[in-house]
Amino acid sequence: MKIAFWSSAKGGIGVSSNLASISIAATIEYSCKSVLIENHYQKNRLGNILRYQQTHQFKDNGNTKCGNAGMDYILNEFSAGESYDLSGNPMDNIPITVGGRERNPLWELKDSGDKKNYYENIKDTSVIIKEASMEILDNYLYYIPVNHYLNRYIFDYQLNDNIGKILKASEKFADIIYIDTSNENNLSSKYILEEVDLVVVNLVQNSSMIKYFFDNYSSILDKSVFLFSRYHKTSNLNIQKISKTYSINKSDLAVIPYNIEYQEAVLKGTVVEFLSSNYNCKRKNPNYGFMRELRKAVTMIFNKSEEINWKEE
Repeated sequence: MKIAFWSSAKGGIGVSSNLASISIAATIEYSCKSVLIENHYQKNRLGNILRYQQTHQFKDNGNTKCGNAGMDYILNEFSAGESYDLSGNPMDNIPITVGGRERNPLWELKDSGDKKNYYENIKDTSVIIKEASMEILDNYLYYIPVNHYLNRYIFDYQLNDNIGKILKASEKFADIIYIDTSNENNLSSKYILEEVDLVVVNLVQNSSMIKYFFDNYSSILDKSVFLFSRYHKTSNLNIQKISKTYSINKSDLAVIPYNIEYQEAVLKGTVVEFLSSNYNCKRKNPNYGFMRELRKAVTMIFNKSEEINWKEE
């Protein structure tokens, strides 16, 4: 299941922090193996939100193009290995002239029956995804960092050229692929929104922002659910009114209330610890309301995923 977290609105809507909380809560609730991907550079990366110390160690420990480090490593491997099809599967026995060129680690020089040399793929694409990932929750939740030593425009071009292969390989590695998807006209964003199974549209209680989505993105409406950040139930534009005005089923609407402690955890990179310690908190706990709505949001996303899977069968 491929799930894009995205917003048609500009500004601090909280897409990354919402993705972080949903993915962790879903892992705790369902024990599903998941991988988190970003298709863009951003100041506050998912890695900083999920695990501050490990992310900074990862960045500072000299991970270069030669290391198995993040999305850049995946792009290097996939760009060099031209024999991957769009399903992420190796296309074996493709002749190539060696001519003294440096051998790519994806390939092994062999001798075919007719004595012609060729390169044969020896590494499964799902292994590349695992090698490039940071483990956030043991054996269940993984994150593929985006390093910043490449020019962002070059990165955008390379990612767009390989995004189909990356998504297929990720599906071989994990049950769920969460994609933090840019709305800044990144080349790969259009492809992602078209190819994913479900789009979690992140919005706030602003009628202009909501109207903009429905006026411009009706093509993805059938596979969308809506997540409202910093939700205030006392607002005139509440869930009931939004559902009625835009003819959205209430089962496709969820909210993430503003929570000071969670926002502090986002800034400190201690979101895993915050959610783990509060997941089953009691009603008297000040974080109870936040956790209750978060669990509802997870249920909404998984119910919609099952509905989509059922329609496709």
